[in-house]
Amino acid sequence: MSFQLQNSQVLARLKPFGISFEKSLSDLIKGIRSHSKESPEALAQFLDVAIQECKTELSTTDLETKAMAILKLAYLEMYGFDMSWCNFHILEIMSSGKFQQKRIGYLAAIQSFKNEQDLLILATNQFKKDLNSHNHIEIGLALSGIATIVTPNLAKDINDDVLMKLNHSKPYIRKKAILAMYKIFLQYPDSLRLNFQRVIDKLDDPDISVISATVNVICEISKKNPNIFINYLPKLFTILEDTKNNWLIIRILKLFQSLSKVEPRMKRKILPTIMDLMLRTQASSLIYECINCIVNGQMLSTESFKDSETAKTCIDQLMTFFKTNDSNLKFVGLLALINILKIFPIFIDRVEGVSQVIMDCLVDPDIIIKQKALQVCHYLVNEDNITEVVKLLLTQLIPTENSTVPQQLKLEVTLKLLEIATLDNYANIPNFKWYVAVLKDVINLTLLPLPSASTTISPQVSNSIAIELGKEFKNLATKVPSIRPTLLNNVITFIQDVRIIENCPSLLTDFYWIMGEYIDELREDSEDSDDEDDSQVILNKKIKLFNLLVNNNIDKSLGLTVHLNFPISAKLVRLGYPSVLAVVIQALVKLFNSIVSDYAKFYSSELPDDKYNEICYYLYKLVGFLSNWETHQNYEVQERALSWLEFLKLSLEAMTGDDLSAIKLSEEKDITFYKLLREAQVEESEEDSEEESEEEDSDDNSDDDSDEYGDLESDDEMVSTPIAPLPEFEPNPFAEIEQTEQLEQPVKTQEEHSQLPAEISLSEARKLPILLTTILPSFFKSYQLNPVSRNAQRSIAVPEDLDLDSEISSVPFTLELDPVQDNDSYNLYISEVEEEPLIQLTSEETFEKKKERMNRLKDDPYYINPEPIKTKKKSKSKTESESVTPESYTEMSTAPSVTKKSKKSKLKKEKVVILSEETVEGASPLTDLESSKKPKKKKNALKIDSSNLDNFNLSSSDVLDVSNKNEYEIDLESYRNKLAEAAQEEKPKKKKKSKTKKIIETEAEVESVHSTRSGTGSPDVITVKPKKTKKKTKAVILE
Repeated sequence: MSFQLQNSQVLARLKPFGISFEKSLSDLIKGIRSHSKESPEALAQFLDVAIQECKTELSTTDLETKAMAILKLAYLEMYGFDMSWCNFHILEIMSSGKFQQKRIGYLAAIQSFKNEQDLLILATNQFKKDLNSHNHIEIGLALSGIATIVTPNLAKDINDDVLMKLNHSKPYIRKKAILAMYKIFLQYPDSLRLNFQRVIDKLDDPDISVISATVNVICEISKKNPNIFINYLPKLFTILEDTKNNWLIIRILKLFQSLSKVEPRMKRKILPTIMDLMLRTQASSLIYECINCIVNGQMLSTESFKDSETAKTCIDQLMTFFKTNDSNLKFVGLLALINILKIFPIFIDRVEGVSQVIMDCLVDPDIIIKQKALQVCHYLVNEDNITEVVKLLLTQLIPTENSTVPQQLKLEVTLKLLEIATLDNYANIPNFKWYVAVLKDVINLTLLPLPSASTTISPQVSNSIAIELGKEFKNLATKVPSIRPTLLNNVITFIQDVRIIENCPSLLTDFYWIMGEYIDELREDSEDSDDEDDSQVILNKKIKLFNLLVNNNIDKSLGLTVHLNFPISAKLVRLGYPSVLAVVIQALVKLFNSIVSDYAKFYSSELPDDKYNEICYYLYKLVGFLSNWETHQNYEVQERALSWLEFLKLSLEAMTGDDLSAIKLSEEKDITFYKLLREAQVEESEEDSEEESEEEDSDDNSDDDSDEYGDLESDDEMVSTPIAPLPEFEPNPFAEIEQTEQLEQPVKTQEEHSQLPAEISLSEARKLPILLTTILPSFFKSYQLNPVSRNAQRSIAVPEDLDLDSEISSVPFTLELDPVQDNDSYNLYISEVEEEPLIQLTSEETFEKKKERMNRLKDDPYYINPEPIKTKKKSKSKTESESVTPESYTEMSTAPSVTKKSKKSKLKKEKVVILSEETVEGASPLTDLESSKKPKKKKNALKIDSSNLDNFNLSSSDVLDVSNKNEYEIDLESYRNKLAEAAQEEKPKKKKKSKTKKIIETEAEVESVHSTRSGTGSPDVITVKPKKTKKKTKAVILE
């Protein structure tokens, strides 16, 4: 024992000489660096050992050892370790008489104290003690700690002590005191009302650092309430003229920026001084702040000629920022230039060099500068240079060999391209076919994976781009009738691309809508063919597209899981986007309706037997494909699928009755055909593999044979493509009337793959049911579809008699099921109905039958009274659009070459009809409606919370209660009142209960008076919690 005591004495004597056997902070840092090179497990083990050593060191009585342990824990706290368990040890170090130890304690308190209730009660006395110290360094240390961990209750207790330091003899303390008072104002706004003049008096302080700190405080308060500083503008203006400190001038300019918004008259006085200051100084930061004060202080007006000259002078000063190679100067200069151009957009052309600066910033390697330049590049666009600007933006989407395009930049460039094109209702678009080609390139560059790119776009960004591009395609199809054929051909091309459904299925929502709505306006781009040939090719396209979407059952029958003949159809069945599926169901029915209409147009009302069977087979495939979604988890998809299935099954029964032999025969032939096709592909692939092996064994003299094998390999690649063989083998409904040599091969293929023999085609003519010829088209073509303004529907007033809360019917719900409804078989719905009325049900129904049916369904709670269905009629375009041929994506290197033409061969602006948007009379502007729905900005965790100064009134005498009710569970005022009353009362113990009740009642009265003075008056504040009652009882016993 004596040896240990002697050992500790030796250690205590060696420490003043810097000799210590404990690990210091530098030892800890060296250990972390060395163990981090080994493995994460070794580093974690080392940190655990270090924390245990710190706990052991804190258990000693030596303050020097404790201070070093606290310092190491403060360093480890930055690694994420919690150090709140040693808060009382931190308080002990803060109370040390040595400044080095006290500084460590305050550092740890700043990091660790987070509204600790008990600790702040104890720390208040320590703050008061250090603030009244004779050592000004300790006072500054206490002021720094107060400014960081101040709370509402702590601000009330410490306010007077900090206020006294505003008159300290040392400028260092006065500066820190005024800055600490700002933090107290945030937590305790009444202090600002009481001590406002004391803050203003610091503007006359003889030390420039104190004035600068005071201006900082005033500037921050003015952001919340600038009105209270209007009367002190002359004093601030005098400081601006007299000082030569650039940083103080910058703070005053920021203050003037806030004040000029509430006092526009000050512009006449300060604007000449700011302009003179901007022209005299050489500091770039001061030039920027002068321009920022003028622009953001709302000192420029578009109606004033002097203001336009002022803006032009500011732009001339900003041009020097872009002549340097400093990216920081370019960025701040671009920020100021953007703000000026938003007020005076005409300067982008009138001031020399502005447009070129923005174009240069668009191709700047700095991504941030490029993104900022995108904000104003739409001011550059006119009819003459739109192709050049669009070309420049498209090149930003092309990745280079060494870098990829950031996802956010892809989104911003896409949005800016759409904004540029849609300006003034497409007024600057020279040719809409060129614009469709641009949109096609944007899809290929942003949404589809590039062959050279290794990274893919995130689903969130891809979904945002797809939604915006889809809306633009829909707007074009709706508002520009002449572009619909070209647009429809591109949409069909994208629908047939497997990459679209794999990478950006959200885009298909609008694509399928366009396909279904305007499929009747599908045209051929070639002008040499006849109308009859065009009709044949168009119908073949529709049938090919229909088979591509619904032929999933063929691959299932063949048992294929890879290398499918119809991959699009298989992916549609498994697609997890209900919004796309809901549109697909409608689009497929409209596509089938268009095919039936073409058949009826070419063959009048009666069709040959083979053509009639073809329509039956298409209808049968459509019913089978829609059956995949009968039990879909999404209600909208399920409801649409079931609704159309009922109608289509009725139509199929009306066409075939119970005889499905012709349909089954066609299905078997289809399956046989694709089975033989798959076998042929397998044989060719085996032959190619054998030829490749022979090529490897052959001599070097067989160069010609190797070329031939290469040709065979490329042919195999073409055959193995899922979509490639489909056009060649699709049934051709016009095989009997084709006479040209170009279509002879498809005719032969049709004869091999026909659904019925050709001899039967003219033997019997059959008539299509009225369900397909009249009723089905009436669903889609009863009304014309016109573009509607975005805010039109919002402007429709809600009917006064509309009551969505009351029940439609009070018929009780029972679980008893009708015996007929237990069977889900479709045949039960039609088994007891005669065939003849079933086919002509809607067309032949009399008024009496309809009235009887309505009376019968009147009390049905699940029946909704029908209203006139507003269907959509496609407006056909008779305007022919003349434009250049759109470039394909495979030629992307020359895709912007559409815009690369010289002025002599630039695109001629075509005359097209753009439909105007329909709106409601008296509709308010869209901006007013959307301004109230702007998303709230996320709160910045690093920004100081100054919400307590919102709506602060300096002249008001009301006391604001901003204290945190949960900050202290211990009510000190209640304790004092209770102890005082308990000390005066000496009554028998029998009446102790009643005495306790009286104490609680008198305490509640005191609290109610206090709450009335503070302006709250809330009964919740008066309520005495059970926890407090228990604590009060304990206090009486202790007394």
